[in-house]
Amino acid sequence: MNELFDKLLIRVIFTIFLCSILYLYKYAHSFLYPQAKKQIFKRFYPSKNSADTIHLFARLIGIGIVFSEFYFFMAEGIIFALFDFFMASLLAFFLYLGSIYVIESIVLYNFEYHDEVLKRKNFSYAIICFAHSVGLAYLLKMILSISKETFKHVPIYIVLLWLFSMVVIGFASKFFPLISRLRFQKLLIQKNMGLSFSYLGFFLGLIIILSSSLNHKLLDIQAYSIEVFLKIILSLIILPIFKKGIPFIFKMQDDLELSSKPLTKKEKEEPEVGYGIYEGVIFFTSALLTTVITDHIAFGPF
Repeated sequence: MNELFDKLLIRVIFTIFLCSILYLYKYAHSFLYPQAKKQIFKRFYPSKNSADTIHLFARLIGIGIVFSEFYFFMAEGIIFALFDFFMASLLAFFLYLGSIYVIESIVLYNFEYHDEVLKRKNFSYAIICFAHSVGLAYLLKMILSISKETFKHVPIYIVLLWLFSMVVIGFASKFFPLISRLRFQKLLIQKNMGLSFSYLGFFLGLIIILSSSLNHKLLDIQAYSIEVFLKIILSLIILPIFKKGIPFIFKMQDDLELSSKPLTKKEKEEPEVGYGIYEGVIFFTSALLTTVITDHIAFGPF
């Protein structure tokens, strides 16, 4: 019985410690995003600005996803476990926020959080930021999982995997105009929700494919790199088949410019939300099915 109470007490201590680590997140966030420093330190009202609510809560979900990969190792005592967790969490904080900063600098270079969220209450911008926050958190969780299994969370290998992932995802994110028929810059200025859902499915699909490509043991850098590149190339071959096949099977018509009546100039420039959902869901589902082909076929002695 005493042992059960001791374990319960230790879990309570770790819970309080984890909450204090989350408190430090605000300072890490203000360090990388000085323009949002005033906003994150003042009292937050969820109903006051719904776009800001989506933006902030996406970051919180992301932090929760990243932290779900960490463990407290008690073999060398509680003090060492707390210190180990503290150092790992600091690295995760800066890699996660750095990931968001890099991707938003590439994708949203013409837009600012202060203008789009605080002034214009742009829901489309907030949902795109939601995609970045959740997707990059899942990718970082995968990187931490790979490093834990192979190198016991050695920071240098985590950073190397992170840098490689940022190069790939940053490069891939520039292909959205080739995948989607929606005009990103113009529709984002117009706060078009269809664009945000299309990009949400596109970016999360990229994350799923990249995470699947990275997900194997890193025993040799050269062999690992070749394996990752081969999986990415295989995904690029398989993905278009599903992307074309799903609409064909379910008789989905790409109706962006098709209508029984002439469209006004405004209607042509502002696609419906349903079209954005169509593009986003098709790409995301295709990415999920692609990982079945690239990862889930066990040939065995065949």
